[in-house]
Amino acid sequence: MDSSNKYVQMVGGFVAVVFGVLQGIDWLFKRFEIDSLYFNIILIMLLIAFILSVAIFFIKRKKANLKNKKLEKKSKIKLVLSVIFTGLVLLIFVYFFRKINTNQELVSKVIPELIQIYDDGKIAESFLKSRHLLDKYPNNEIIKSYFDKSSKYAYLKTDTDGVDVSVKYAEDSIYIYLGKTPLDSFVTPNIWADQSHKLKLVHNNIEYEQIGRDFHDYKFPDPSIEVPENHIAFLGSNPAFGFFLQGINFENIKLAPFSVDINEVSNKEFQKFIDAGGYENPSYWDFPVQLGDKIYDFNSSVKLFIDKYGKKGPVNWSYGKYPSGLDNHPVTGISWFEARAYAKFKNLTLPNIFQWTYASGIPENFMTVNQSVTNESNYDSSQLREVSNSSGSYNGLNNIGGNVKEWVLNPNGEKKEKYSIMGGAFNESPYTFNNYYSSSPFDRTIGNGFRLSKNLINNKSDLDNEIIPDFKRNFDDLDDISDEVFEVYKSQFNYNKPLNSKTTNIENFQDGYSAQKFEMETTYQSDENLYGYIIYSNKFKNKYDPVIVYPNAGSIFSNNDEWLPESLLNQFKYLIDEGYAIIHPIYHNTFTREKTIRTFWASDSEDYKNTIIKIGQDYKRALDYIESRNDFNFDNMSYFGYSWGSTTSNYLLAIDDRIKAAVICVGGLMLQKSKKEVEAHYYVRRIKTPILHIIGKEDGIFGYEENYKPWRKLIGTPKNKLKLIELDNVGHGLPWDTIIKHQSNWIKTHTSN
Repeated sequence: MDSSNKYVQMVGGFVAVVFGVLQGIDWLFKRFEIDSLYFNIILIMLLIAFILSVAIFFIKRKKANLKNKKLEKKSKIKLVLSVIFTGLVLLIFVYFFRKINTNQELVSKVIPELIQIYDDGKIAESFLKSRHLLDKYPNNEIIKSYFDKSSKYAYLKTDTDGVDVSVKYAEDSIYIYLGKTPLDSFVTPNIWADQSHKLKLVHNNIEYEQIGRDFHDYKFPDPSIEVPENHIAFLGSNPAFGFFLQGINFENIKLAPFSVDINEVSNKEFQKFIDAGGYENPSYWDFPVQLGDKIYDFNSSVKLFIDKYGKKGPVNWSYGKYPSGLDNHPVTGISWFEARAYAKFKNLTLPNIFQWTYASGIPENFMTVNQSVTNESNYDSSQLREVSNSSGSYNGLNNIGGNVKEWVLNPNGEKKEKYSIMGGAFNESPYTFNNYYSSSPFDRTIGNGFRLSKNLINNKSDLDNEIIPDFKRNFDDLDDISDEVFEVYKSQFNYNKPLNSKTTNIENFQDGYSAQKFEMETTYQSDENLYGYIIYSNKFKNKYDPVIVYPNAGSIFSNNDEWLPESLLNQFKYLIDEGYAIIHPIYHNTFTREKTIRTFWASDSEDYKNTIIKIGQDYKRALDYIESRNDFNFDNMSYFGYSWGSTTSNYLLAIDDRIKAAVICVGGLMLQKSKKEVEAHYYVRRIKTPILHIIGKEDGIFGYEENYKPWRKLIGTPKNKLKLIELDNVGHGLPWDTIIKHQSNWIKTHTSN
């Protein structure tokens, strides 16, 4: 037989045998998770055997004196086949070497790295990594499980089909095309929705970039209505959290599509209105109009809108002309009526307050401060800057914070004596960006300005005439009550019922820690029991220092508390590991308990009054229970409350003096009126507890000026027992490290043992 033919047979047989053997070995190694080192040894041994076989073959061939024999055509073909089979053998070795080592790397390096990323709380990174790995290892169950844990679904609904949809995930830099609507849902990282992704929708050659939400529900503009030049178009939407203003929460606000001018109106643009006789044309003006009890007509009212020399125009102009060199600066020193007249002159409108706040990002960012706006915008300044300055822009809107505060359409109060003005001015502090303000529509203060808007469905919005309730109060004008009357109010929280409690251990809790559940009858008529959770470390032999916790407003909207023990350990581990016990009662109106009110804002309703009384009695009864236990050092009893837990402390610390130290965060006095029996400022004045209060000056819920400063002025705690930490450039979401740094020291300083 031709030697080339023998060689082909030898290599072919080697291919068949080696491939079968390696497949079987590969299965065994995977099945019994054998280290890949041994597989590599087998590969090397087989490769050596193959090389030796080839060497022996060619030695025998040489001995057969086949040299110098001219190759025939068939021999050439066989030689080519020999080379191919030899290469195939080598490829088999390379394939199995890479396969087994790739699997080994997956098991020993890639998957442990993924697990560590997830365990470190880097959920967005875990999502991206597991998503990428699934493209490479689609059947790996471990990777699938971490992708599932790192992801959640977001949902999309639009009123228009054929919209191109792309998503950009957190910690990623590119948009990934998802398809065209209708598109029901898509996967995102399992973190806060506004941080998890951005969505880009493209329709009629207009791009709409949307912040992350769990539920995207959008309405598109009427295609027959043109978006004005230099306007940013916004889709119709229903923000998940509604609209927060200090003291009021607007729910179920449904925005129709609209557009907003990129820039504030400039001096140069407003000059055209004056030159066109805008002050003389009654059709542009909202007169006659009734404000309060008085009716204002056009002729007498427009005479008020004059410049420094008595000519028609903004208050800082001269002889109907703007100051030299300020053509591209915002027009200022104008009233609401002048802003409104100019908008009509341009066949546009002022934005309503919901459009303005939505465009500024406040509904999405009320918990935190958008520091790119507040840090870069024109605040705490002595002069205006050009309307086209993009520093601090948001949603493409220049100077949306600071520079001039901007008139919007909506009146404040039923008498309509004030109108809303938003964003703060160049000569004001950054915290004014998140705050609600109103002023007389005749107010022409330097710093007042505006920008224009357009409604993109039917050229109107049902929200334009929405009246903002007059919820603000000046606490300096409110009289206190006598101590005798206060004792009567305080007695509402008293009860005469023996303590009869039950405590059970929660099984299979985290190693080294214990969780307990306590339960007892309420002190008021109810079909429910008062219960709660206790978390402490097992490594301490002495008595635990108890910390009673009041939750934030999320507890009102939650109907489940099974997750709470784990959450308390994670949140307060820094205290628990020092020997503190965390006690979290499930108060009336929270979690699984009966809900008599569905908001944390105060009101003058009977329901609000009764809710506060029941919460107060639950709090006092929980203290009774803590005091009854001999494993707690009750003399070191402290309180912790964040947000609603802070504002509720206005009552709780006043009705019971057993708390030796309190740490409260982002609180203040609510502006709404309550029934006198539960009017919070009466209680705040009588608190004596040592308090550490940490706030962010740019809080979008409890405002620095409106809520916190009145509390700071009225709190009854002696000054030497009151510590206030006021953080700049921080909103309602405090850096937790600041709390950790101060809480334990504060408690130790003000407890006896």
